[in-house]
Amino acid sequence: MTPQQEAEITSRYLLNGQTPDATSIALYAKAISMRDDTQAGTRDKKIVSLAFRRPWLLPLLDSAAALSMPNGLLRQKLLLMSAILETRPQYAHLFLPRERGFFYLFYIFFVGCRAVCKAAAGKLILLFV
Repeated sequence: MTPQQEAEITSRYLLNGQTPDATSIALYAKAISMRDDTQAGTRDKKIVSLAFRRPWLLPLLDSAAALSMPNGLLRQKLLLMSAILETRPQYAHLFLPRERGFFYLFYIFFVGCRAVCKAAAGKLILLFV
């Protein structure tokens, strides 16, 4: 998979389905080309390959990796794209804090429950990778 394809998949995941701009994709591709992923284990590479071949698994694998391998290759690539996107003016509002109402607590509870389910499903997938 090319760095540009990786950039598009990771940014769509991080931007809730929005298509990224060409500059963000180019910045990610340049940053990835400077990285040395030769020290990453074969399991790490398999997980990244699975996540990019099947983008619908990315939220599950990300949730599971956040718990069991926070310094893994998948998390590093996601954090790299996150850092690029939050510096882009058109996406900055997605990463800045906002004023929230009382009912936002219910939404946070729902998102927390959903995250636990994703992490559990992702752990099952990681068992077979």
